[in-house]
Amino acid sequence: MKRPIAATIAALVLSAGILSAQAIVREVNRTDEKEVRLSLNSSFGSVNIKKGDAEKIVRVRYRSKEKKREPALELQYAVRKGVGDLRMEMHPEDSDVNYNDEGDGVRINADVNFSADVWHVELTDAVPIAMEVELGAGKSDFDLTGLILNELDITTGASSSRLDFGEKNKGEIKKLRIESGVSKFVANNLNNANFRTLEFNGGVGTYVLDFGGSLNRDVSVDINVGLGAMTIVVPKEIGLRVKYEDSWLSNLSLDDDEFVRKRKGIYESQNYADAAGRMEVHVESGLGTVRIKRSK
Repeated sequence: MKRPIAATIAALVLSAGILSAQAIVREVNRTDEKEVRLSLNSSFGSVNIKKGDAEKIVRVRYRSKEKKREPALELQYAVRKGVGDLRMEMHPEDSDVNYNDEGDGVRINADVNFSADVWHVELTDAVPIAMEVELGAGKSDFDLTGLILNELDITTGASSSRLDFGEKNKGEIKKLRIESGVSKFVANNLNNANFRTLEFNGGVGTYVLDFGGSLNRDVSVDINVGLGAMTIVVPKEIGLRVKYEDSWLSNLSLDDDEFVRKRKGIYESQNYADAAGRMEVHVESGLGTVRIKRSK
């Protein structure tokens, strides 16, 4: 992640308070920005994101495990021409972050307390957000219900992650990108994300992509799984075309009564031609297994 560069701050109200001996809150008030670009990086810990107060661009709550030491939070915010630039880095207690001439972070940890830090991040629902999140080791719970999202890019390392859209996103995501390493990743109600294209890359792990929610247009989904088990769940009313790059090391499982083989590597649901919402799924799998299920 590039080092945030200080710039003229058009509007910034940043506060830090002690809720108790070890609980800390930092927040940024909303002013006249029309959209926000968020870059969030966490090296280790548990990160929870959800909708917060509309008048707060962000509110971060976390806890120090020892009275004289606290996790390292770097938070910078600037507004330029109506666009808020929000950058956050979250690291364990006693972590040390250096930067080379190119601005890349080199993290050196000595005597770091690696019991998990827990970060609670609340975002405004008053303006559209372009979100880029990079997580290292730990857990994450992203309940993006109610937020207005125009971009979403999530990268996770050795982690257990959950993503949910409880209602239709009022923004439109042209490309929703997810990259998950040695991990467990579960996403629910993905059609509520209101995306045009979804790209998922999985390494070694267990992955579940549930495309719950309404769909009234054509969308595309690209799935690439290495050594992992992928389950894709799509509602019955959605027309589904599956393109599968077959290999003798991988395995694709389809509901036999729902799909018709059109030609080698291409399958279509029986309602594909007539469905109001249609999804084309392109699957590549190395040593993994991919199962496609239909839900009511």
